[in-house]
Amino acid sequence: MRMTGLSPPTSHLLAPLWLQADGWDQFPRLVHGFSGRLQDRAAALSGSGMASFALCTLRQVHGDDIVVVDRHNTWDERPAADGMITAETGILLGITTADCVPVLIVEPEKGLVAALHAGWRGTLKGISGRAVEALVTGWGVDPQRLWVALGPAIGGCCYEVGREVGEALCQRWGTTSSPPAWRPLGEKGVLDLRAVNLAQLARAGVPPGQVQVSGLCTYCDAAVFASYRREGPAAGRQLSVIGWQSRAGD
Repeated sequence: MRMTGLSPPTSHLLAPLWLQADGWDQFPRLVHGFSGRLQDRAAALSGSGMASFALCTLRQVHGDDIVVVDRHNTWDERPAADGMITAETGILLGITTADCVPVLIVEPEKGLVAALHAGWRGTLKGISGRAVEALVTGWGVDPQRLWVALGPAIGGCCYEVGREVGEALCQRWGTTSSPPAWRPLGEKGVLDLRAVNLAQLARAGVPPGQVQVSGLCTYCDAAVFASYRREGPAAGRQLSVIGWQSRAGD
């Protein structure tokens, strides 16, 4: 899987890049990207041509709840959830991460996009599979028409968790990745969260050839990415976004 670097003005990013899924330029009007560590969110979006969008974010709670976003939402505050779906243009779904897996989904024929925040708790609950299920039940989507990109996250090289966490995730989702998604090392071990989410997507019917995965590790690359595991509560955040540009007359 190859990610393509973009170059918005570097003054708006501590790391001078956005990353895009290779080949998604085949979808007219689709806007998406995974940022490096952000210094100024509004300026970064403006410098990347996204200022005209209504940015929607969540109060992320490490769960598996998914909300539908449209122009009729009248939330007094950001909803507590970890996934969003929209079928409307001019709305930019935004997920913030500092080690967890950002997941972007597009269904080009029905004009649907989704954005997910997949930490270990949400992954254990099956948030990637739940998103596919929501698209199927809510809009009649065929999972084989979905395209998915998993962005930069802490990798299986660095993500140390307790044995009970790693074993629970892999026993529930039956990953068959190589190297293994879970590698025990004494009382703890290292976990590849992206591999577990890949297993959920495959089980939900998404073709593996339509799923792209960034191999970049937020913990390893301190020059580009924020990492909660590396920096603690003071860590910054990356922003992952997806949406459809408005048509004339929308």
